[in-house]
Amino acid sequence: MMEQGRIPPLQMSAIMFPTILATAVLSVPSVTMGYAGHDMWMTPLLASLVGLLAICIAYRLNIRHPQLTPIEFSVLILGKVPGKLFGLFFVFYLVQLNGTVLREYGEFILSAILPQTPLFVVMGSLMFLCAVNVISGLEVLGRTAVILTTLMAALLTIVLLLLIPEWRTNEWLPFAEKGVKPIFKGAVAPASWLSEYFFLSFVLPFVTKRERIWRVSLISLGVTTFTMMAVNISCLFLLGDVTDRFVYPMMIAARYISYADFLQHLEAVIIAIWITGILIKISFFLYLTALSAAQLLQLKDYRPLVFPLAFLTVVFSFWVISNQSELASQLGAVGNLYTLFALILLPGLLLLVAAIRKSRSPSSE
Repeated sequence: MMEQGRIPPLQMSAIMFPTILATAVLSVPSVTMGYAGHDMWMTPLLASLVGLLAICIAYRLNIRHPQLTPIEFSVLILGKVPGKLFGLFFVFYLVQLNGTVLREYGEFILSAILPQTPLFVVMGSLMFLCAVNVISGLEVLGRTAVILTTLMAALLTIVLLLLIPEWRTNEWLPFAEKGVKPIFKGAVAPASWLSEYFFLSFVLPFVTKRERIWRVSLISLGVTTFTMMAVNISCLFLLGDVTDRFVYPMMIAARYISYADFLQHLEAVIIAIWITGILIKISFFLYLTALSAAQLLQLKDYRPLVFPLAFLTVVFSFWVISNQSELASQLGAVGNLYTLFALILLPGLLLLVAAIRKSRSPSSE
């Protein structure tokens, strides 16, 4: 097996928490308000069903092939050529996804704190740090995730608690003013984020205490969904109907915090939450890309590919996304549907084919 490191379920969940929430915390409130209006708080709850489906698909595929990643067992299920094409698609998809996340990080940092800094420096410095993290192996990535996720969760909890006295709870109403259809439309965006739980299938072969995987995954999904709802509720109760007018509503909401003219201007805390989460998210996606590419090419080690793929990701973030409007389109409805296609529909079809052909690895029997 190419990856010799092992992580416990706790570290697995610590990786997934910022992988989902690092970008969702800033982006989801604006998108969900645009579709669901005052019912935006419900959208993560509906979207959690998609997250549960993603976990089920990843878990069932892993039961059939416990020692293999999707890049490896797709060849067993679909055959050599279709399986290789499936793997190739995921390698390119991961590069595209990571490039989009990296560009989103760069645009945010430039607009928030470093407007005069070249975009390449902002993104390149973070990508270099992520590449060093990935080269150190999965175990180091897991330990880093535990530390930074704890910090991220603590800071986010403090901010949300400090916002409670400023809530205007009358923004809760009217309930389902335009029916349930807008709520379902608003749920598509958080559903695309929660569909990233399928990436568990890439690391499940390296997780110890396998009897706890299912329970820990469900707890992780529950905590992530609750956090999304808390962020949406805070933005709704503070900003109301104008939530969707801001690109980063949570940044605006943080400005409401003011205690005795001493504790105020906590936008820096939101930036800290963003950076800690995005470091884990980009590192994890880069790890998956390098591991998948190495397995696709049948190499003995993924580490020689880390820095070339990191450079390719930076290039992609400039090549495909040239400005803020193109980034918005990548994160819009089309991008969300593309994510659901890649992380729910394709893996679901793979599981269906495996069930029909009764494909199993020898070690799973």
